[in-house]
Amino acid sequence: MARMHSSTTCVAIDLRKPLGWLGCSLLLAWCGARAGAADVDPLVARGEQIAQQQCSACHIVASKQELPPVRQIPTPSFEQIANWPGRDEKFLRRFIASTHWDGKTVPMSMPEQLLTNEETIAVARYIVSLRKPGPKEPPAR
Repeated sequence: MARMHSSTTCVAIDLRKPLGWLGCSLLLAWCGARAGAADVDPLVARGEQIAQQQCSACHIVASKQELPPVRQIPTPSFEQIANWPGRDEKFLRRFIASTHWDGKTVPMSMPEQLLTNEETIAVARYIVSLRKPGPKEPPAR
């Protein structure tokens, strides 16, 4: 008889029976899924939510983005931005918070986002969370 503990329950499963192994497998899968969800930084999750609402019209902000950006001029994805050298959280906070477009020049550059300081920090943290190992250079302008 095996005993398995989750954060709130203790379950006894008789591993000598076929259904015991199935129950054990299901419980392990459930516990693993809960552990993976607990690993997500709430600020990163909030940043992704804000990015989906505020930034997805121009950028691909997540691999699971439902709709493609509507803007026809190519913009870098958040994953690309995250992987450019020097794009740390501090840099991204300043970049997101600063006005990039004067309201007149065509083609338009990134408009002011009107995010609170906390929202800006969350989006910057989300972008940094997308960083993959290995340096990549930003495109030449």
